[in-house]
This record gives sequence, structure tokens and C-alpha cells, in this order.
Amino acid sequence: HLHFDHCGGSIEREGEKLVPAFKNAAYWSNESHWEWATQPNDREKASFLKENILPIRESGRLQFIDAVDGVAFTQNINIRIMNGHTRAMMLPQITYKNKTIVYMADLLPSVAHIPVPYIMAYDTTPLETLKEKKAFLSEAQQKDHVLFFEHDPLIECCTLQLTERGIRNKELFKLADL
Repeated sequence: HLHFDHCGGSIEREGEKLVPAFKNAAYWSNESHWEWATQPNDREKASFLKENILPIRESGRLQFIDAVDGVAFTQNINIRIMNGHTRAMMLPQITYKNKTIVYMADLLPSVAHIPVPYIMAYDTTPLETLKEKKAFLSEAQQKDHVLFFEHDPLIECCTLQLTERGIRNKELFKLADL
């Protein structure tokens, strides 16, 4: 998604001009999220910084994917769409070495957020997050997905298990160990 902590490094300054940092990259979003980010509500205005977002479109490198949950992006990447944290946040699901790795973005920013009721105060629609998270965790546990956490300072990845207290982390490991 296009909150500053997820896309801020995609733009750099060349003199007085803001340009994409990755000159050969295509920048992917979906129209629903792009519209939400470029016309932000008062709650998210401080997270959607125009200087991080508009240069992507101005560069001509912005492309959109359909905002349909589970849409195929490539042969080995599907996109999950979640709406609780921010509208139409994309979570890539990557097939690698016969495993499905899910980039958790802010649905589960850290391993500490695995228990269903542990959601962030930043979420725009917390009850939607709760519903999405519950369904996602059930599926991820049943299918033995690997969860990859961007915001966790200590734990990169985990798998899940069903316990007496609900779904919890099982194995903790580094992405490089897959």
C-alpha cells in the first residue's frame, strides 16, 4: 500500500525534482487504492504523502492490477486484497520452493499481531480487519503458508498452528532459510 512507511523509499530527489529511485521498475497498485491514497481522508492524510506517491504516476511507470482478492499477477504470484487497514491494500502471495509465502504488509505487521483481536490502532476499519484477519489466519494455518513480516524487528517469518488459545505462531525463521 502507499503509506509512507511502505513506499517512501521508492522516490529520490534529483536536484529539485522527485523521481523514482528504481529507474527500470514498474510500480504496481490498484485503482481503488490509488484513488484512496491520492484523495486521502483526514485519518490517513499524514500517511499518504503526495511527494511519495505522485512522482510514480508522473514518471509513467504506474500500472494497475484488478482489485479482486486472489487475482493472479504472474504464474507464481497472486494478490490478496484487504480493506481493514486501508482500502484495497495488496498482499502478495508468492509460490517458492513448493511453499506459499505471504507478505503481510499491515494486516499482520509483526508476529505479536497473530492473535485475532490484536489489531493496530491505525486501521481505518478495525472490525473489517478483524474479519479479514480471522479468515486469512484460518486459511494460512490450514494450508501451511509462510508469513513474512515487514515490521517485526526480530522475526522475519513464521508458520502457524492451531492451539487451545486459537491460531498462534509455530516455527519462526528467516526468509533466507526457506
